[in-house]
Amino acid sequence: MEFVKLNSITAFEQAINAIDSESKLVVCGEADKQEYIEENSEFDNRSTEEIIKATSQVDVPQWFASRKQQYLEEWQLDLAEIEGEWPGEIKEKMGFTLANDILSGKPLNDLIGAKLPAKHHWQLPAYFKYGGWNECPEAATQCAVWKFWEEKYGAKIVGVSTDIIEAQVYDPPTTQAEAMQLAWQQYLYCNDIVDQGVETIANLAATLINDNCWYFWWD
Repeated sequence: MEFVKLNSITAFEQAINAIDSESKLVVCGEADKQEYIEENSEFDNRSTEEIIKATSQVDVPQWFASRKQQYLEEWQLDLAEIEGEWPGEIKEKMGFTLANDILSGKPLNDLIGAKLPAKHHWQLPAYFKYGGWNECPEAATQCAVWKFWEEKYGAKIVGVSTDIIEAQVYDPPTTQAEAMQLAWQQYLYCNDIVDQGVETIANLAATLINDNCWYFWWD
C-alpha cells in the first residue's frame, strides 16, 4: 500500500478514473488517518491473499439472513418501526465526504489516498484488513459483500478511512422494491447509517434510488 497526497477537488474523480487500472486509487481522508489505517491492519494476522481466499467461504445471502436473525434476537428489533414508511425518492444525494472537512464541508488541504495493486475493487478490504471491530464485519466478509454488490450493482469502493467506506455505483436500484431490498442489506452490513443516521430502512432506500454514491460509517 502506497500513500499519496491528493487534491481534494479532483480526488474522487482520480479514484473513479483509476477503476479499470491495475493500480486502484482509494481516497483516505486527512493525512493523520494514515497512522490509524496502518495500525488497524495489524490486528488481522492473515495475509491479503489469505483474506481474499477466505471470501469464497462466505455465502452472502445466508450471511444477511443470519445477521438479521441475530439482530432480531439480540436487539429485539421492531420490524415495522425500523422499516418505516416510504417517503418517496429523495432527490438530493449526499455525494462523497472523505475529501472535505466533516464540520465545515470545506475541501481538505491535507488529503491523502492509497494506491493498491488489487485486481478487483471488492478485494480492497483485504488490503486494508478492514473490519472486525464493533459491528463492522471482518475483512473476508467485507470482501464477499462487496463482491456481491459489485456484481449486482456495479459498486466500486473508492474511499476508505478508519471508519468510513464510500463507493461509486454504476447500476443503482431504480424502483422502490429494489431499493428496499438493498437498504435492508446495507443496514445489516452497517446499522449505524440507519440507527445513528437516516432512522429507518425506508428513508435509506429513498436515498439509494438512482444514486451513484454509497456511504457507510461505523461508530
